[in-house]
Amino acid sequence: MKYPFVIASLVGGVAFSSIAMAGVAISDGVSVYGDVRGGYYLLKRDDRDASKSTTSEWRLRIRPGLKAEFTDQLSGAIRLAGRYSTDDRNSNNFEFFSSIPAGDGLRRGDSTIDELYLKYKPAKGLDLKFGRMQTKFELDGVAKKSLDRNNSPNTDITWTDGVYMKYAVSNDWKAHVIVQYNDSEGSTEVRRSPLNFSDDGSRISYFAAMESRTPVGPIVQRGVDITYIPSALRTDSTTRVDDYVAMVGRAAARWPMGENGMKFMLGGELGYALNTQTKAASSIAGSGDVGGTATQVTFNFIDFVPSHSVGIVLARAEAGWLLSPDFRSNNTLVEARYKWQLAKKHKIEARLRQREDIEQLTSASEKRTDVDLYARYTYKF
Repeated sequence: MKYPFVIASLVGGVAFSSIAMAGVAISDGVSVYGDVRGGYYLLKRDDRDASKSTTSEWRLRIRPGLKAEFTDQLSGAIRLAGRYSTDDRNSNNFEFFSSIPAGDGLRRGDSTIDELYLKYKPAKGLDLKFGRMQTKFELDGVAKKSLDRNNSPNTDITWTDGVYMKYAVSNDWKAHVIVQYNDSEGSTEVRRSPLNFSDDGSRISYFAAMESRTPVGPIVQRGVDITYIPSALRTDSTTRVDDYVAMVGRAAARWPMGENGMKFMLGGELGYALNTQTKAASSIAGSGDVGGTATQVTFNFIDFVPSHSVGIVLARAEAGWLLSPDFRSNNTLVEARYKWQLAKKHKIEARLRQREDIEQLTSASEKRTDVDLYARYTYKF
């Protein structure tokens, strides 16, 4: 009897949304938060076996939650997240609390708790979170993306289980440290093959970052971070397992254009994995290891008309880059994004994107090319 639960989840999500939109307070110190996102998605694929296909679907993601302020220093939150689709291939996946995200996140049709945490502020400038939470370090722009950490982009549902510390090192810079638990079935966020978490040594992974969003001239974002995942990289076709270490640097700059409020933003990210798997492990011809570099560059025209913005993203991730939910390994990406900010909590977005394999796989007759588009609406409460 899985379908009644899905219906109940949808009704519950709408009920929470209605309460939030009506501005009804549940009680002192308790508030409703979350979002609803839905839209139309179309994918045209020229696959590696020379076949061609076109698929389309309507998607819906509902994430209603409750936040509670216990004291000035202690607060907490719990949120239910469900992901649904009209695609018939997902019709048998309606489950709750039963699966670890795979691919781009929780399967369409499934629901779970994507936030359940306590937040403690023991001193000025120091925040601590314990439990299940959303973490992300994105490059600013119209199409916000990340090379390494971005829970739940688009309609995906992923999360971080662990401890998150944020500390204000100065007025400009903040330090971030995340100690994350990984289940033996897999990580709760996107971690691409041949990363594998069956080894006991991979239960805990680590992330550290320094970031500033204080403007310095035209520069509006600066940041560096490092990810360390021990005993998770299946380096070759044997039982050999290595640690995976990757570093990312990001920066964005913004300039005014004209007198109507338009701004141009240029942003970029560069990532490098210190050790990567062999080409054989990724089914790529040749000897030696695959490349471990990833880059994205964005060009953003913000408020070219008030509340309307467009952005262009160019990206390339080599086969050894295994961390990004936004960029596939061994892929190039070209994307155009349009955003209409109807109001503070309402926006409409449209995307046209092409992705293509960099290296042809040894098992394939040609490279895969995907062209996809969506039009979606998001309401935050």
